[in-house]
Amino acid sequence: MQLTEPVSSPKRWSLDPTIVHLNHGSFGGCPQAVTLTATAWRARLEAAPMKFMVLDWQIELDRARQALAAFVHAPAERLVFVPSSTSGVAVALHSLDLAAGDHIVTTAHTYRACMNQLGRLAAARGATLTVVPIPLPFDPGALVDAVAQAITPRTRLTLFDHITSPTALRLPLEALVALATARGIPVIVDGAHAPGQIALDVAAIGATFYVGNCHKWLCAPKSSGFLVAADGIAVRPLVTSHGATPAYGPTNRLHAELDWSGTHDPTPHLTVPSAIATVAIEGGGWPAVYARNHALACELRRRLVDGLGNGLGGGRRVLPLAPDDALGCMAAIPIQLPAGTTPFALETQLLHDGWEVPIVDFADGPLLRVSAHLYNHAGEADRLAATLHARGVTLR
Repeated sequence: MQLTEPVSSPKRWSLDPTIVHLNHGSFGGCPQAVTLTATAWRARLEAAPMKFMVLDWQIELDRARQALAAFVHAPAERLVFVPSSTSGVAVALHSLDLAAGDHIVTTAHTYRACMNQLGRLAAARGATLTVVPIPLPFDPGALVDAVAQAITPRTRLTLFDHITSPTALRLPLEALVALATARGIPVIVDGAHAPGQIALDVAAIGATFYVGNCHKWLCAPKSSGFLVAADGIAVRPLVTSHGATPAYGPTNRLHAELDWSGTHDPTPHLTVPSAIATVAIEGGGWPAVYARNHALACELRRRLVDGLGNGLGGGRRVLPLAPDDALGCMAAIPIQLPAGTTPFALETQLLHDGWEVPIVDFADGPLLRVSAHLYNHAGEADRLAATLHARGVTLR
């Protein structure tokens, strides 16, 4: 498997070639073909705004919806586009009824924005929130047992990441969802990182709500996310717009209520089919994309651990945070910073020096998180390890 050279030439991407991009997981990145497609959509819209929005927009949006639904294996009639996973979680939380004394369960690795939403919701409704710790190294079975113990007769909501943002862990989602749904507890899955990082079957997962991003691993433009609601689940939009009028819009009332929330640029959503097709072409088909990027993420981690702990860092061996099969196309490594250096300060220094890589300010200690996509190669980890070692960074 080709790990020492990019599978897709960096020249075919819209990324600055003078920068080392090892953070596809945060904000994504587009192949040039996708950027050109987005530009063409925007030009078509701006050439005749009224004609496009009145006559073309819904038809084209439905086509994009069908393509995305087929890719993530979700029913198109229950899928709506949203600006981001964070927005999708907000819609899902707004759609659920919680009262004083009700109970919410999530994990300690939940994405910060979603944790903030849960905290505010609990405070506003008088509910309680239990945050289940995830001890590291990661044990999926132990997490399922801990969540089971945290659920009470008053539990009315659970929220789980599919792949955690700070620690890059692929949670045992099928078991967690089954645990909650067997008790009649709604489940929101924050799948921000899943589409394009792992093969995804939303319908088989069976969550009450599943939200995902297309701008990350699918490489669509920013502001392209989606929400899938289980059949029969009422969805309350955050913005009440024209679709609240029963006779307005498509007959599918979920689409009528959530597709239109006021004038916006639909370009990111309309470009999603191009992104799906383009990445498949660049990587030799999606199964090959998943396999190669996963293998590269594991190799990047191995080389960084070697460089920071077993080689340049002084010969110390450490256990990985998770086994390879608990990773997708990202990996996190616990690091020790020099005295007086904060994670944000190190991250800022690296950005100024041409490195895009997050230094996560995690509760258990700082983490270095690396992402692998088609334009990356294993040698970038060696260079990064040397750069970090020169700054006094070691393994923790």
